[in-house]
This record gives sequence, C-alpha cells and structure tokens, in this order.
Amino acid sequence: MGKLRILIKGGLQALLDLYTPYKVELMRYNDSIRWSGYYVKPIHVTYKNREGVTLKYIYFGRYWYRISRKGSRVSWIYLGREKPDPTLPDPPLNPFEGLTATAIGEDLELDLDSLRLLSSIEKALGTSNFFTKILEGVSGT
Repeated sequence: MGKLRILIKGGLQALLDLYTPYKVELMRYNDSIRWSGYYVKPIHVTYKNREGVTLKYIYFGRYWYRISRKGSRVSWIYLGREKPDPTLPDPPLNPFEGLTATAIGEDLELDLDSLRLLSSIEKALGTSNFFTKILEGVSGT
C-alpha cells in the first residue's frame, strides 16, 4: 500500500505563492554568484502524459548547474546537488527542500509529509494558512 496522497483543488497557485519569497531570495543569490558561471535551480520539473492528462511532477531541492555560452547559444550543464566550488557563498536555506508534488492542471497532489512541510512553512512565515487548514481537515493528523 502506498502513501496517503491528498488532492488539493487550486493548490498549485497556493504553493507557488508560498514559494515566492524563497524564489526572490534565491534569485538574489544567483545574481551575486553570476561571475562564477554557476547557477542554483531550486525546482526540477518533469512531465508525463497519462491517459490524455498531463501530470507535472515538481521536485524541490538545490540543483547546481554550470552555464556555458558559445555565441548566442546557452547550455546548462547539471553538476549535482552539492555546491561545486567551496569558495562560493552558501546558498540560502531551502525550506521546501525534499518536497515533491504533482500538479494536474491547477490542482495539486501531495503526500501527507509534504502537506505537513507546507503547513510548517506557512506557520514560520506567518502567511496564509491554506495548507494548514487542509492538514487539520485530514483525519489522523
């Protein structure tokens, strides 16, 4: 038997809204290390088409890339999850690290651990309690 998964109607936008402050912080960090040729990408997205429905799998973490430019062409070379150069400043902590979600249109499917994580982020940021209310409504928590 798999993990309990919860479908949240309209949840994708709520997730993106909660993520925005961290995204802005990371954009500043990437600007500050632009000289190095490295870039931290905080989200990895893959798509799968199942029975005519497009599923968008969203993985949060720290994914390091080296940016290579040849003329007008830009290449992103994946380097892994560890900081590639110890002389670089540490990136901001990612409170979303480890979160996985599936977007189906504007709806969001989460496992219970991910829902708990989003609720704790809401509480820490003092923002809306969209995910917290859903967590409270799920039995057994």
